[in-house]
Amino acid sequence: MRTVAEPFEAEAVAVAPADEPGIRVNGAPATLDAVQKADVRVDLLADDADGRGDGRRTRSFVVEHVLGPLGLCGVTAAEVTGIDDEWAFERPEHRFCYARGDDPACVVGHPAGLPNPAVVEGVREVGVVERAPPVRRSVAEPVTANTAGGEVTLRPRERGAGVRFEVSFRGEAFAAEVDPAGETAPELVDRVVGSRTPFLVDDPGEGVVHAVADLVSDVAVLGGFEDLVVEADLTGAYHGATVGAARRARERGVVVER
Repeated sequence: MRTVAEPFEAEAVAVAPADEPGIRVNGAPATLDAVQKADVRVDLLADDADGRGDGRRTRSFVVEHVLGPLGLCGVTAAEVTGIDDEWAFERPEHRFCYARGDDPACVVGHPAGLPNPAVVEGVREVGVVERAPPVRRSVAEPVTANTAGGEVTLRPRERGAGVRFEVSFRGEAFAAEVDPAGETAPELVDRVVGSRTPFLVDDPGEGVVHAVADLVSDVAVLGGFEDLVVEADLTGAYHGATVGAARRARERGVVVER
């Protein structure tokens, strides 16, 4: 496991070291089982009661904006908490959060629709420490998920190769080599986390780059994969396909550890 060396605060979130493997967001594990919503965004639902006595559980909104940057930096274990304390009702996730009776800290997505650049800056400043050898996962055979928002195929790759993303989005194409151990080219990381979500900006050229962060979040972090070729042909609300491909691999029993 690789965790941050020291705690830090970034836009909308605080990030702290973890003693156990895995990333948690407001108490919710960043795993496929905890995904509550996957379409225009990804939400996680905590697996324990929130202490209010009503049986409801804490929901964290737009988690891909923090999981993507952490994955790009090679962080596989961290405690993430939301720190916003003001409502922004022009954002649909804030309205949904308010209607649930939660507080603004449950929304951990970047207000400008970015894969939080401040998280990357924070990780670079405090550094990453490795506390246990990583488990590297791939697939034994290709797996494809199709939704109205796109098609994603996961293909096997040799151990230690990392993840290659071959992405197309509304006629634009982009390829990126990502090292889950944190050795991804800094200029690539900066370009990806500086790209706005296509759900706010109608620019396919920017959207296809942003999609890499979403794929890192959904396939590498939530899915737990470190060695893959990921082919993604995306059009709209594509998180159903990105999360779906990782789920399909697990359901079919083709996940391999080595």
